[in-house]
Amino acid sequence: MLRRIPSTPLVCLAIILPLIFLNASWAAGPDESMEILLKPNQPGSTPPPVVPRATSRVSAAKRVASLGPAACLPVPAGITKVKPAAVCYPTYYAGYPDCFLATPRPRQWDLSVGVLFAKVRGNVAWPRYNNYYAGWWGWENGTGFTDQLQLPGHLAIPTWSARYQFRPTWAVRYQGLGFETNGGGQVQDYFTFGPWWQIFSFGQNITTKWAHGYHRAGLVYDAIKNCRTSVSVFADWVHSEDKITAGCPSCGYYSAIFSKSADMAMAGLEWQRCIKTAANGGTLSWDCRAGGMFLDNAEGWDVQAGARYTIPLNSGRWGYVKGGYRLVELKKSQDDFMIKHALEGGYLEAGFIF
Repeated sequence: MLRRIPSTPLVCLAIILPLIFLNASWAAGPDESMEILLKPNQPGSTPPPVVPRATSRVSAAKRVASLGPAACLPVPAGITKVKPAAVCYPTYYAGYPDCFLATPRPRQWDLSVGVLFAKVRGNVAWPRYNNYYAGWWGWENGTGFTDQLQLPGHLAIPTWSARYQFRPTWAVRYQGLGFETNGGGQVQDYFTFGPWWQIFSFGQNITTKWAHGYHRAGLVYDAIKNCRTSVSVFADWVHSEDKITAGCPSCGYYSAIFSKSADMAMAGLEWQRCIKTAANGGTLSWDCRAGGMFLDNAEGWDVQAGARYTIPLNSGRWGYVKGGYRLVELKKSQDDFMIKHALEGGYLEAGFIF
């Protein structure tokens, strides 16, 4: 008798296996069927992509602003119509500030007043050539300010200055000084002053007066300007006026009045350099400038060299004091007269930048 083959279990197995394979491929797709079969615990669908959150520019700007200008951080990248201008602020490294030169920013004023402690040197010839006994081809007259006119040899002269920065590298400025002084005494030697017949002789008592004004106004261009150094070029119009009066009341002479003015041009350079900035923000710096005057039959110099100490006041404002040496020398000559004088000595100034 033949042995019975168990066909029913085989038929059931043949039907179940294809169904398992088909369900896996439908659930995961044809490309991932094998992965799902090999990893039955992995979910059947692909997770949605994660989109990173965009950083808000407003919050980034707030974080930069909270650090303050002393951090000297760059401006956040973005689309801007105008490139922001570089601005210098005091920066600090390991507790000590970096060297910082305080200069006026656009739409700021720089005002100062001071005193020039000047030694006076001067000579005036009026008329220029002596025509007494020798005619116009005679020697040149010369009357000294201190030895013959007996004017004071040292003066404390007030000075003032105003500057307005209307562009980052352009400014307008006005500077001046002026005084009036009296002198006189007993003549120690004879001299001619005024019309040729007015000769002041030994032993006469004379009275003298000298009024002087010196004014400059022009443009300043900052050719080099950064946080440590400033080099500027300036061009000014200069007006100078002198009035000298000499008389001898006891001699019966009328007073001789010499009054002349000059209008000149000036060109020159300025140089400022930071030396040291202290922990409190005070800055010591060099402050030097020199200019030459010409035109209108005149010539001269205005030179000063010194140092400045600047103190921060708040909100971009500064106060300062400076001092050094200054020389203002001027000469004007024509056929009928000649005058030259120099004011030189130490100076002190105090000012504000606001």
